[in-house]
Amino acid sequence: MKKLLGILVLAFLFSGNANAGVNEPGSGNIAAIKNVKSIYYEHLAKVKKKNQHLLHYVSTSASGSWAGWALHVKKINEKSHKKAYKKCMKYAADWTQEDCFLFAIDDKIVWNLEGVAKGISAEEKAEIEKQAQIDKKPGRFFEDQPDVNDDYQIHFNYLLALDGKDREWDINGKMEEILLEMNEKMLKATAGHKYSGGVAKKYKFDFRKDGKLDITFVRVDKRRKRLPKHPNGYFKTFLYNKMKMKNPKKIYYNFADINHPTDGGEAGVPMGSSFLKNKHNKSKKGRLITITLHELHHAQGGGFACVPGMGDNGHYRTKREGYQLSTGTRLGPTYIHKVEGCPELVDSVYLTPTSDQPYDPYQLLCKKNFGIYNHPKANIGSNCKWSFLFGN
Repeated sequence: MKKLLGILVLAFLFSGNANAGVNEPGSGNIAAIKNVKSIYYEHLAKVKKKNQHLLHYVSTSASGSWAGWALHVKKINEKSHKKAYKKCMKYAADWTQEDCFLFAIDDKIVWNLEGVAKGISAEEKAEIEKQAQIDKKPGRFFEDQPDVNDDYQIHFNYLLALDGKDREWDINGKMEEILLEMNEKMLKATAGHKYSGGVAKKYKFDFRKDGKLDITFVRVDKRRKRLPKHPNGYFKTFLYNKMKMKNPKKIYYNFADINHPTDGGEAGVPMGSSFLKNKHNKSKKGRLITITLHELHHAQGGGFACVPGMGDNGHYRTKREGYQLSTGTRLGPTYIHKVEGCPELVDSVYLTPTSDQPYDPYQLLCKKNFGIYNHPKANIGSNCKWSFLFGN
């Protein structure tokens, strides 16, 4: 069997194909190797039980993100390699924008983890390094600064594509001004909710020790044209792996200074983005504020399907049924609804003053620890953006 496997490996390694990664083993470090191996061994156990074969393809990026596909087949041949590669490339389009390469055949890992990474050119590396020097400006921070407390808080990033124009919103006061005004609108809206009893709440922002809003400058490693249509999926793994933004007691929110063809923002637990150059946001401070409030709601799990009038897609079925932080002044039942066993935004750990029974969106939708929230639809809300972590 081992001899036959060796013959198969050699045969597929040297067979010609128009797709560079078909039959070609990968090379270089995989940041999420523990996750990749966990999934690989899980599938390996399954194919052994079914007396089948396994082809596992993986794609990686410089940011540490990855995608893959494990194919169970009765027979390993060129057709099955092409199928596994094609499936892998489908997910790579969203997660890495890089080619897929062979990770393993049956119980043999063929990826050379000590080798030189494929798919990253010397020109790209040089461009990234050159841009990093240009981005160094007075008052700018390239990592999350020391926290003033250990409470839950929202951390903000000013994010650009590799070829994006730096409008310096993180250091010229523009971004801080908008976000502080947004929080004042939240304060007014919560106090005016019909069930709030006049209690005003606002978001817990991440501030530096000097009292200024802590904003991190982030430039990703891809040009805008190479980012996926919905780039928030790429941003989440870049922030987690490259920027080490992985504190489960934080929401990471980007003011992404790029255009999005359709959406003003995207978000899930525990991160999101507002796209500054989208047609809905461009040069419209009020619109940017309401879209950011809306996406921050998604970053806290909203809207939960158990909320009156809420659909299973995280949004109200009609505008008549309520507002989901979409006007800046009217919150609707998603804030307080009094449905037993269903989360209410008023109880989010990211609001202050903190509720007596606060809920943590990461524990609910990523870790699936629902506690007192036993409504049949309490588990249906915004997607967990850290679901790429094995075990989440």
